[in-house]
Amino acid sequence: MAMRDTDVEIRGDSLAKKRILLGVSGGIAAVDTVRLARELRRHGAIVSVMMTHSAQKIISPLAIEWATQSPVITDWESDLTALEEVDGILIAPTTRDLMASYLHGLQHGPILMALSAARTRDCPVMMIPSMHADLANDPVTTEIVDEIRHKGIEVYWGKEDEGKRKTPPHEEIVARFANYVNSTKTNRKSVVITLGATRSPIDDIRFIQNTSSGFSGFAIADNLFRHGHDVTCVKGVTT
Repeated sequence: MAMRDTDVEIRGDSLAKKRILLGVSGGIAAVDTVRLARELRRHGAIVSVMMTHSAQKIISPLAIEWATQSPVITDWESDLTALEEVDGILIAPTTRDLMASYLHGLQHGPILMALSAARTRDCPVMMIPSMHADLANDPVTTEIVDEIRHKGIEVYWGKEDEGKRKTPPHEEIVARFANYVNSTKTNRKSVVITLGATRSPIDDIRFIQNTSSGFSGFAIADNLFRHGHDVTCVKGVTT
């Protein structure tokens, strides 16, 4: 059967049937929300979305609704079903204003209400900050992020590029988020994987080497990581 344009190709089950709340605040990185939402769905997540007023000026809620195939909450409603228990909350992008507002207990939007509710339910929350490097390097920002982490929220920064701390690629965000959400599993293990071409010496000159590309090893490591396990890779020569 032909795929509809709203369908996604399932690439994994690390978030299968998990109810994920995606919060979008007003950073310019909000333009990537469509790709991020669809990547979450590719790994089985059931995605609901909340957007701040500032985020709606950057990207249309209609586009996000297309990407998630679920209604987008843009303001207070009489029945905020998304505040009901979820399996994880991902705020991407996260502005400094939103982080500071959360720390000070402000409730000027549904996202902040959801974060407060998550705190009482021990729900895993990950924030992906995005801002200019000068703002990111401000000691006040460091204090805010440290306090956020102290409250048990995972904060994951992207690399600095063109004078900005941009959000990481959406594939990387989803992999990190899946690992974080699944890290509380009772069957979590520490796993060491050898991958790529490895050598075994015969004598001082000769050795035996397999021709592994490392592709299968990387795929296994990625799958285990997404399911919450602590993975260490011992890498040989890869192609």
